[in-house]
Amino acid sequence: MNPTYQPVGFRQLFDYNTWTYTYLLWDLDTREGVLIDPVREQFERDHRVISELGVHLKYALDTHVHADHVTSLGLFREAMGVQTAVGEPSGVPCADILLKDSDKLTFGKHTIQALPTPGHTDACTSFHCENMLFTGDTLFIRGCGRTDFQQGSPKKLFESIQKLYSFPDDTLIYPGHDYKGECVSSVGEEKQFNPRIPALQTEAGFTEIMNALRLPKPKFIDEAVPANLGCGVSRDVGHHTEELFSVHNLERIHDRLPEDEMIIDCRTPEEYLSGHVPGAVNIPMGEELNHSNSIRQARKAYIYCRSGRRAQSVYATLSNKGLDNLVCINSSGMLDWEMARYPLEK
Repeated sequence: MNPTYQPVGFRQLFDYNTWTYTYLLWDLDTREGVLIDPVREQFERDHRVISELGVHLKYALDTHVHADHVTSLGLFREAMGVQTAVGEPSGVPCADILLKDSDKLTFGKHTIQALPTPGHTDACTSFHCENMLFTGDTLFIRGCGRTDFQQGSPKKLFESIQKLYSFPDDTLIYPGHDYKGECVSSVGEEKQFNPRIPALQTEAGFTEIMNALRLPKPKFIDEAVPANLGCGVSRDVGHHTEELFSVHNLERIHDRLPEDEMIIDCRTPEEYLSGHVPGAVNIPMGEELNHSNSIRQARKAYIYCRSGRRAQSVYATLSNKGLDNLVCINSSGMLDWEMARYPLEK
């Protein structure tokens, strides 16, 4: 007899640039919620959706240390006070929680359980909640994660997928990526139709298939892996400028800023509208590359956020594109600005 499942709030979000799914779950009564695999470039969108739905986010989770995109775990911790969590083998030093086998996180009346599913990487963790499995890069719809880099192992991945196949056939599968436009599968479907690992597949047969794959190197791996070990928040403020301004330096110049200089507020539009440094332009983190040409025209561009973390991330992104006119406000941004009772523009 199948268990009775409690209804849970659910949104599936997608990043087209990296083919990544992000999942938002919440309790329909308390509105407490969990976010799985958020993408840094989609931070503003995800933050808006969470706010519009009235979700009180408790946790932001990553299924593993991603090689194809940068996470926004650290940004959500800063912006919404959430706890961040990843699998224990990842050793991510900035995570609030390193999840062990069967660890459970509670949001409202629901729990989400960590299931170690190594094979794509050693730290891969799937999550089980009600009748749903969030499988990250372990199991895809009619496919699975690759095993040819990081700590990949066909043997471990085969064993991990068998663990997922032990759930009831009607358990829904929500993967970390999809490249064919499909959104959801089930344990029963994958056991029947997955060409790499159907129910009767042997470990030897699976290993032969995986070892024969010839896949290109993930194009974002050199940026993504180091950034994700820092929860997606860069601590490297770069080397293009010798000036690391505090808000006190910024306050002294903001009202007499030359026309060829600019101040960039990289918080969300909602934060910006609630009060910002007079004269600052709002370019939310994640949109900076869309404005790189105009930023490049400035003699100097001063970047700030709420606590300094997003500013450092934007600084690093733009610096990597060759912009050498940037000044990162290396302090607690608006927190320090408001504490000092400097003027606000709304």
